Amino acid sequence: MDIQIESRPLRALRADGALLLLGRGEPVAARAGALGAAYRASVATLVKRRLFEGAAAQVQTVVGGAGGRVASLTVVGLGELKRLDADGLRRAAAQGIRAACDQGARTLLVVLPTGPGRALEPERAARALAEAALLSLYRWESYRTEKAKTGVDRLTLVVSPRAKSAARRGLAEGRILAEAVCFARDLGNEPSNVATPRWLADKAVEMARAEGLTARVLEKDEMERLGMGSLLGVARGSAQPPKLVVLTHEPKSAGGRKRRLPSVALIGKGVTFDSGGISIKPAAKMEDMKFDMCGGAAVLGAMQAVARLKLPLRVTGLVPLAENMPDGNAYKPGDILRAMNGVTIEIKNTDAEGRLILADALAYAAKHIKPRPEALIDAATLTGACVVALGDQFAAVLGHDDVCARLLEASKASGDALWRLPLHDGYRRQIDSAFADVSNLGTPGAGVQTGAVFLERFTDGLPWAHLDIAGMAWTERDGGLLRKGATGYGVRLLVEALRAWTAPRRRGAL
Repeated sequence: MDIQIESRPLRALRADGALLLLGRGEPVAARAGALGAAYRASVATLVKRRLFEGAAAQVQTVVGGAGGRVASLTVVGLGELKRLDADGLRRAAAQGIRAACDQGARTLLVVLPTGPGRALEPERAARALAEAALLSLYRWESYRTEKAKTGVDRLTLVVSPRAKSAARRGLAEGRILAEAVCFARDLGNEPSNVATPRWLADKAVEMARAEGLTARVLEKDEMERLGMGSLLGVARGSAQPPKLVVLTHEPKSAGGRKRRLPSVALIGKGVTFDSGGISIKPAAKMEDMKFDMCGGAAVLGAMQAVARLKLPLRVTGLVPLAENMPDGNAYKPGDILRAMNGVTIEIKNTDAEGRLILADALAYAAKHIKPRPEALIDAATLTGACVVALGDQFAAVLGHDDVCARLLEASKASGDALWRLPLHDGYRRQIDSAFADVSNLGTPGAGVQTGAVFLERFTDGLPWAHLDIAGMAWTERDGGLLRKGATGYGVRLLVEALRAWTAPRRRGAL
């Protein structure tokens, strides 16, 4: 989609549709009057009949009031402007853009809203509108013979001359973030007969080369030399060999010399298809198990955005890739695997495989990334228990206080909703094994926490947080910022956390 910025008056512009985002109590008819007297009168009628008052989520469309220059006008309510946050603005804009599309708009004018509060500062508002446009109009149609015939081809953001420079910065940043989310969505939507470990590793390397990241892919023989028995065990039942993708973003000074910078590692689960293995899943909805690599996709999307934003810290992205299949060579319940850090793992259920491939990736990050990361953050569609606990409204975060606090702060800014769950020794005892150091499945109850404390065993004491995104990575809904399929959840969350990493922290912030 072509997104432009324009500072001429509305009456001088032409488009199929226009969108106004207005708060409660704003002079709605007067604002619509910028398009002409006919639209002013139509909107005044809506207000008189109390069909539009600027309340949050209110939306109305009127047509044919600008002498042919603008075929339709959509007005969307923002509610109380003093309470508006960036996510509220994104959601309202997405609602309005979709409504304009329903009227057949292929070119759309969107007036940058103004008012009190940080969300309506020109740079922030322009960023939110760019994200809303690109995410709400996302379509994945790679395998459709007939493509959709609706959608906005050109969106023009109308701003005051004074706000133009700030809006341009926000627009550029919003595009980077939204394109990274769409990249993660594309990866998550690919069928698993295409998106094999090798294919995904190739896509990661291709992206890394395009964005100036350093890329390395560990193959099966190197994993064997490193002792990655946990990752290799999961992959044994598949004809597809496992991969471990390692991408690095390391900014350089103007003279080309490396700077001493904070170092953070992101680790994303990349099970390209999860049958459950010998502990096979039910047939119903098994087709959705191609999305079990969406944690890995989120890390790859975040790395793309980190590179484009040129964030001033060292970021390493690791994505272990494997299929979990049930052939005659597959690992079995009762097997004992040895991870790279020497920890032995009793297998009680082969469908608890994501934590096994993450175990070796975490151990690799803790031992081999130099300088040693000051934090590890993993993202994974890890447990059905998280869906039971939080549904599709929040992902769970567990781990070290400081890292969790950073992610919770980033959640508010990014719109990727997050809820912290507790960890303590009672959960750690639930994964004790009579035959090995640890079991890959806890005793009944608290499945999110037992998955997290398992991963904790492989962090070598580094500050760490675990994101269980099982309920957020995939959606059956089509509305707002989402399209049915992979959501790209976690990309903006991770980037927002990394962006703030070098900023001063508020003492005690949680």
